[in-house]
Order: sequence, then C-alpha cells, then structure tokens
Amino acid sequence: MIMIKYVNGNTNVELFDDGTKIRTYAGNPAPEFPESIDVKITDFCDQCCPYCHEQSDSMGNHGDLDRLFNVISELPAGVEMAIGGGNPLAHPNLVKLLIKLKDSGFISNITVNQNHLYKDMKLIDNLINQKLVYGIGVSIVNNNFGNIRFSDNMVFHLIAGISDIRIIDELLKLSTKIPKILVLGYKRFGRGSDYYNVSVEENINIWYRNISRYIGKCILCFDNLAIAQLNIRRLFTDRGWDLFYMGDDFQFSMYLDAVKGQYATSSRSSDRVNFDDCSLIEFFNGEHFL
Repeated sequence: MIMIKYVNGNTNVELFDDGTKIRTYAGNPAPEFPESIDVKITDFCDQCCPYCHEQSDSMGNHGDLDRLFNVISELPAGVEMAIGGGNPLAHPNLVKLLIKLKDSGFISNITVNQNHLYKDMKLIDNLINQKLVYGIGVSIVNNNFGNIRFSDNMVFHLIAGISDIRIIDELLKLSTKIPKILVLGYKRFGRGSDYYNVSVEENINIWYRNISRYIGKCILCFDNLAIAQLNIRRLFTDRGWDLFYMGDDFQFSMYLDAVKGQYATSSRSSDRVNFDDCSLIEFFNGEHFL
C-alpha cells in the first residue's frame, strides 16, 4: 500500500508501507531536497564498539533536538529520517522528537543495537504501535538471538568486515518470515580507522566470495560502501541493476549530526558544515560552496 507520494524536482516518488520506494523521472534525476536523511541524535552508547565510526561511548553527549527539528522543518512531508546514534533510545527527548516528526508528515525509522533491542523492547513496541517509527534497524553484534521477536518492521544490519556471514543462515532458520537484511560496508572512519586489521580484510573477502548464495533466500539490501567493497554490481544484469540501485551517496540522501550541529554528505565524510552556516536545502544543493 502506498504511504505517501510527492514530487522532488523532476522526480515523482512513491513510498510504500513495506519500505519499497519507486522513483520515476524523465532524463536524469534532479532532486531539490534529500529524500532520506541519516540523523545522529546522540553520541552516548554503553556498548563502546571498538570499530564504531561515530566514536560513541558512555561519555557521549546528546544532541539538541529542538535545533535539529528547526533545521529539517523546511522539508516537505514524506522525507525519511533514519534516527541513530550512539544509542538513540537513550536520548531523553526521543519520543518528543518522533511525535513532532510524525505530525509534520516525516517517515521515521530508528537503528538500535541488538543488545538495546532486548533491553528496551517495550519502548520499541510503543513506538511502533503509535506509528512513531516504521522501520527498526537492528545492528547485529553476535548470533545469540535469545528472546528476539521477529517482525515485519525489523531490518537486520550486518557489517561486512565485522559480522560473520553465517549469521544470515541463523536468521533464515529462526525467522518465520523472510528476513530483511541490510549489509553495511566497513567504515574506516572514527574508531573504525584504528581497528582495521588483517582479520577485517579477510572477513570482507569471505563476504565477497559467499554473498551470491544468499541472493533470493532473503531480502538483501546494501549501503553504497558495501556495494563498492563487495562489488555487488557483478551479480546483476544491466536491467536488474537499474531496478536495484537507488543512487549514489548525496544524490538523494545526506547526513546530519545533531550533536555537533553539522551537515555532511554521509556519515563517513570529514567535510562538515555547521548548521549556522547555511540551511539544509542550501547545503544539499551545494550553495554553501558559492
């Protein structure tokens, strides 16, 4: 079922309730605003993963969410907000922000650590039931799925270079429905830069050699970094690739750091621009460079 339709420059966008997005346009797409924004709302996280590209830890600060909302308020209804951190569930004003986003017609998704999912399942259930969030991204850190309750809302995030690819087999065994899996590339950014080692490289090679056997067995998606590191293009025909590929970083998407008050093309870009220096639309359209 279609959740929302809107026009973005010369592009018509349809977003369905299962997460499918369809774009139609004549010639080359020329969007005027981002369709999807990766939003970090906190640097606080008690997991302190040694490869965290955001460098989040138990001393991390929360972002100013009122300021964040003012920044994104110029965008139209239908834009997707991927809320993350750190641990976004730890932010004291998370629910307040999600209510404001829903009231403004934005589509909110949230990414949580596997361990936080177990701990805060009641809160997550409430967010889903109130339609404050639609997608729940679950960052998988081990194959101990214990009390996990699989649902249509969940997308399991696995990092090529860190995650054991055989976790996909475990998800296929445990889930009563076809699992949705997002494969992320390994980010040599933040703590991920110092953590990179031979084992990470070998793990990426294992993903490269074996990922093809999972195509068709589950719903697989890849971020642009994973597409490059695993050369996913080799697995598609030209027509299949045209249907699958959703665009380069910063073509339809961007990143916001609400903790530092900065825009970036993606979360692994060191080229940051302060909120006070230009509007979100100006940044997306490159006007801050003029």
